[in-house]
Amino acid sequence: MTAPSFFVSIYSQLLFVGWLITAGGIYWGLDKRAGFQLLYLTILSLSLGYIIVIYFPFIYLSNENVLVTHPHIQASVTLFAFLLPLCKRRRELVICIAAPLIISLLYLLMQGIPAFTVSGGILIGGFVSYSFYRSLEWLGAMPDFYLFTFAIILPFFISALIYPEAYFLLFPGLLLGIGIGASLEQYKIRMNIEATARKAKIIAFLVGSGGIVFSHAAVRPVFSIFPAGELISGVFTGLWITLMLPFIMLAANLYEKHGKSEQIV
Repeated sequence: MTAPSFFVSIYSQLLFVGWLITAGGIYWGLDKRAGFQLLYLTILSLSLGYIIVIYFPFIYLSNENVLVTHPHIQASVTLFAFLLPLCKRRRELVICIAAPLIISLLYLLMQGIPAFTVSGGILIGGFVSYSFYRSLEWLGAMPDFYLFTFAIILPFFISALIYPEAYFLLFPGLLLGIGIGASLEQYKIRMNIEATARKAKIIAFLVGSGGIVFSHAAVRPVFSIFPAGELISGVFTGLWITLMLPFIMLAANLYEKHGKSEQIV
């Protein structure tokens, strides 16, 4: 299945892999809950961006049609806007502000994306993260079981909206894999990040990142020849990040595990 023209370039593919590795690194080495939230929210923002592009693609402006948003810019802003409140040092704050601005400028100057489209991506992407933080109190009061159930059900509705462009079924597949994987990890594997040595976390990051690259470069092309192959590929990648790698790290005795009783973190 070929990619629609507006999915574009190698740069976009590298950016996508970078999002997964960034969120995965947080999930494996810093904070499972924050990593899950970041990973899910970034892919959700990307999916919403493509839904907007599919159903409300253009606005007539200055005698030309321009896109309302650019999904890659939108998802980048969502990711770094999510990280902003978590920054503890000035350097981290500078990186979280500078990175999405640089990405936006690259699309503006090197790929000729209109300023209106870039601005739309920044505003919508920031709004997604802002809405998440505004609803944290409500989400925090909801039992984890219901949150994970919602995270598993939502991708099916997104799939129905995206289906006209089957290439993008990768994204709801990712959301589904992330939701299922995080749920099973939470209740069955229970890796204890705080009690795990830094060396083991570095190994997990290297192995996990390699798995993400392999999944995107090798697994996805294989599955793409089958019906719903993009969806299956996304599920596999999501499971790799949230379930398979934690299981491998525990099986190799590199990660510590929470006690025998269920512990919600």
